[in-house]
Amino acid sequence: MGTELPIANLEASKARLEELKATKGRLGRLVGEARKNGENTEELVNEVQRVAGEIKQLQKLVKKQLNQGVARKKWVPEPVSIPHAIAKQALSQPVTVEPVCAQNLDAAEAYVAGNPGASIWHRPRVSSFIEKTYGHETRFLCAWARDGSIVGVLPLVQLKSRLFGNFLVSTPYFNYGGVLADNREIADELLTKAEQWRQELQAGHVELRFCQDNTLGLPQRTDKVTFWLSLPSEAADLWDSFQPKLRAQIRRGEREMTEFAIGGEELLDEFYRVFSVNMRDLGTPVYGKDFFRNLLETLKGEAWLAVVKIQGKAVGCAFLTGYRGRMEIPWASTLRNYNHTSINMIMYWKILEFAVQQGFRVFDFGRCSEDAGTYRFKQQWGAEPVKLYWDYLLPEGKALPKLSPKNPKFRVMIAVWQRMPVWLANLIGPRIVKVLP
Repeated sequence: MGTELPIANLEASKARLEELKATKGRLGRLVGEARKNGENTEELVNEVQRVAGEIKQLQKLVKKQLNQGVARKKWVPEPVSIPHAIAKQALSQPVTVEPVCAQNLDAAEAYVAGNPGASIWHRPRVSSFIEKTYGHETRFLCAWARDGSIVGVLPLVQLKSRLFGNFLVSTPYFNYGGVLADNREIADELLTKAEQWRQELQAGHVELRFCQDNTLGLPQRTDKVTFWLSLPSEAADLWDSFQPKLRAQIRRGEREMTEFAIGGEELLDEFYRVFSVNMRDLGTPVYGKDFFRNLLETLKGEAWLAVVKIQGKAVGCAFLTGYRGRMEIPWASTLRNYNHTSINMIMYWKILEFAVQQGFRVFDFGRCSEDAGTYRFKQQWGAEPVKLYWDYLLPEGKALPKLSPKNPKFRVMIAVWQRMPVWLANLIGPRIVKVLP
């Protein structure tokens, strides 16, 4: 090999260097397998040495190219902006609060789409999905101005069981919900109606899930966070922003991965096999397959499944949603036996690439606790923690609910669940999880 390599520019040099490193890793594994089987490794070792020599030359060339030219300014994630769920417009006229009816669904969808603080989970179609899938009683409250326009909404779902109690949530199963309104007075009107319904149902509380502190003066939990990462227009810029250790972990997973796919219901069986095993291992009841099938149908064009494989076997999966410039990953799982392969790292990188290619400007890594390992996992991607504010309407003198895995009341149940056969967990789980928020 000559001293001059046929590489036209810096980006091409970097791409070739990554390719050579992956080749060297693959050859190294083949050498190890050959030695283990007592086979002649001379040819493979020579090829490893040849590739190593090319890598060394190319690294020198990259260094020279960097010194000769002015490197472009490195992209760094911008601080995320959390939009307000309750605007500060002046109240110009009284409002009437009523549950939405079929002929007004389009108007309610349009209001959610136009409210800066809205999430995909605020939409009337999501409330309908919950009612259809689990049979829960729902009310999608709308505040109407005298001119016939919608000026605020509040989706509510009743969850009721002997084991976990009777309460209302906006919105269960997902990270976001709560009031959307043009101003504080309208929000108060919607909350008053919610409190009336709570009393009618003799429910213990109403839980309102926000990613903003709307200063409603209600009892509040702030022990959960999510992570948002602003995205560039090119995936290469995002890659260059990562720390070397993170890139090395992704490359490790890439060497192990044999297939990655993003699609729809055609991936549901493989998605669910991985997801249900992981939920059992965590000691958490699993949603039924119909839950995900119905959600994909409800959010058609705005929801995807991702599956990553090693040698033909699905070992990682994720559920993705996209709405108004933000992609969210509410569920992701990998099989524990494959954690050493860094397959979760390459899966997340491929998903981030997809988000950039689809033009999303923010990636939402989903909810976790500050003391959890998932907190550090999400933080390493350069994402910014976003505190979650869950407000509560409670009867006077009642304490905040304690539906948490850390509650000693549920520890025995979790331990039993982790020892349960997957088929049994998949049979019982959907009946339990439908009444968990």
